[in-house]
Amino acid sequence: MKAPLGRAVKAAAAAALCLVALSLPAAADFGIYYNIDHFSAYADSKGGFPSQTFRSSDIVAPVLQVNSWDRARASDGGARYLFLGGVYGAMRAGPMIFDSRDLSLVYADQQYDNAYTSSAFVVNGSRYLAFWEGMRSRGHANGYCLVFDEEYRLRHNVTAKGLRDGSLADMHEVVLTPQMSVIFSTYFNRPFDCSPVGGPEDGLLMDSGFQEVDAETNEVLFEWHASSHFDISESYAPYSEAYGVAQDSGYDFFHINSIEKTTDGNYLISARHLSVLTLIDGRTGKPIWILGGKRNQFQDLSDGSATNFGWQHDARFLGGNQTQITMFDNHGEVTGRCGGAVCHSRGLHLEIDAEAMTARVVREYFHPQGVNSGAMGGMQTLESGNVIIGWGYNPGFVEYTGDGNPVMDIQRGKIGVDPLADMFAYRVGKHPWRGKPTWPPSAAVEAPNRTTLNATVYVSWNGATDVSSWAVLSHDDATRINNPQNLIATSPRLGFETAIFLGANHSNRYVAAAALATDGSVMGSTYVMDMETGKPVMVASGITTVHPWSLAEALRPESYETAAVAMACVVIVLLGAALILNRCSRWLSARRRAVKGRVDRAAYTKLGMED
Repeated sequence: MKAPLGRAVKAAAAAALCLVALSLPAAADFGIYYNIDHFSAYADSKGGFPSQTFRSSDIVAPVLQVNSWDRARASDGGARYLFLGGVYGAMRAGPMIFDSRDLSLVYADQQYDNAYTSSAFVVNGSRYLAFWEGMRSRGHANGYCLVFDEEYRLRHNVTAKGLRDGSLADMHEVVLTPQMSVIFSTYFNRPFDCSPVGGPEDGLLMDSGFQEVDAETNEVLFEWHASSHFDISESYAPYSEAYGVAQDSGYDFFHINSIEKTTDGNYLISARHLSVLTLIDGRTGKPIWILGGKRNQFQDLSDGSATNFGWQHDARFLGGNQTQITMFDNHGEVTGRCGGAVCHSRGLHLEIDAEAMTARVVREYFHPQGVNSGAMGGMQTLESGNVIIGWGYNPGFVEYTGDGNPVMDIQRGKIGVDPLADMFAYRVGKHPWRGKPTWPPSAAVEAPNRTTLNATVYVSWNGATDVSSWAVLSHDDATRINNPQNLIATSPRLGFETAIFLGANHSNRYVAAAALATDGSVMGSTYVMDMETGKPVMVASGITTVHPWSLAEALRPESYETAAVAMACVVIVLLGAALILNRCSRWLSARRRAVKGRVDRAAYTKLGMED
């Protein structure tokens, strides 16, 4: 594996990025489209990848199309951030986090060749970002499962152990369990008799399964292979090159694409090429039950609609309840506009009874634009009861109310057309997140007068979720810029990157910017930027506040830490003043007594002489 770059080093370099003249327009985020024709034309102009770049960062961000958005009903319910992965060119893939309130990019780590299954997990009260990165090949992949904390520090790097052909972790699934183990899908070739499906007796099988690995010790806790429990004749995939058959690649008969561990230690898995969901015994590996496919064990109480799903993805027990199952049912391999009035791809909520062996449809969720997706896709049920679905080969996501009404319909590429390589919405999820990057904010400048006069400062902070606004300070001495009196401009956060015009009231050589929380406190600050050269001077600005210090400010509970030193100084000054006043008072009292004594003696002497 190419090890992930030193994140602090890379981030510091990005934070220092400053470009004075680019061919880009002098704007930061240019927002989102609400006109599908304009969006489609823009997507075509970008080779099918509608995207934007920035002045203060080298990140390439998607440009989104909003088909509909009822903001009140698409409430976050505490899950404010959207998680998805994306590819934007060579070594431009990685996880992305968006603010669901304005759809602006919050975080992207684009240093990978491919990235999938980006999601957030909670372990022992702490949140983690986990995703897969690596190289794809013929419907599966080899790579690594990476786990980062909310400061974006790499905590764990896990991959497969001991597979027959040296294969690594596959891209389809990454799950971080409450016990800090990582569950991921595996694919590997093995010699196999493929004659039951029309292949040779000495054929090659691309077996698939999963491993559960302890993230701390890298010990394999559990391992499962499909060929040990399912017959290759159960597959709906024909024995052909389209399904893996090649000189160096085997027949992909099973195609595992999701795994979920239950609280009692079993595993719910999805087999795309069998059109099957099955619950695997966590001790023996044997199927406890099989839903769908050629070996279906359940009676369908919904006239066939509960068990006729096919080529599906992302099967989950809803909230851990093993009677409720959700999945994305591709229902075939065709991508495009629905033929006639009937669509088949759907988000599907089922209710099963594993004792009576019955299954029924609770709810179906179809795309409001009328499309089928032949591959990829995922479904998440939020705590609010809303459902969010990533539509796979139709690169967009839709949020629905629990009763199936769309309240947010977003595209990151054109939908209803032939699939475009690397343009997809494999899975999209909403989660709580509080990003606290250890690297500083980034800044870039456009200075036509080589000073702050009529200049524009571009600011961003990749990964920081709590930035509410920005403040710009300037001075002619780079080492004295952090005085709050040097504040010359402020702006609310306006997307991933905010452009701040400085106006004509100041003409200084150096600037720096501070990211502010909602209470006005400084979260972090950029390097000092030289407006004359357009480059950073690599001096930390050291901005700790943009407000002149006051006793009232210091007495606010959230200001205790930053005001502690100032308060100590005030106490020392007051004590010193009290001591001085005390000494002065004592000296004046002594002086008064001495003067009174001299006056009394003079009076007595005068009286004696008169007598």
